[in-house]
Amino acid sequence: MIKEIDNKMDYDQLLTESDPNINLVRDYLKHGTLYGYFVNNEPVSFLAVEIIDGNVEIKNILTLLEHRNHGYAKALIKYVEEKYSSYPCILIGTANSSLENITFYTRLGYRYSHRIENFFIDYYPKEIIENDMQATDLLYFKKCQNSFN
Repeated sequence: MIKEIDNKMDYDQLLTESDPNINLVRDYLKHGTLYGYFVNNEPVSFLAVEIIDGNVEIKNILTLLEHRNHGYAKALIKYVEEKYSSYPCILIGTANSSLENITFYTRLGYRYSHRIENFFIDYYPKEIIENDMQATDLLYFKKCQNSFN
């Protein structure tokens, strides 16, 4: 079952697993909404959303390690697409080094939109290495209303 998490700030440290900048996590939790996929009344997957410039932006997606590969993140994204279908587009950002995320979002119908160069160098104090490469740029993927289904 998917539902909004009211005590969202209780999850700020946990969400640093997928976004290691606690200040950015706290900012989008403060201004946005946190949804959880619940199994046996416990949240096992999370998705943070913020409305920015008239579009929906998915800011963080995290599934607890032992609950991955069960479709929870996909279900959360589909839920957000339905809930926010009155907005023109949904954006999802990820690091240039997050190859699994890029593939996942593309399979869900998201298309490359734009990049913010050096985002992970400018906003993250520690170097992030994934797939034997440094995270430098924030890549945005977009899905617009006529593509939701």
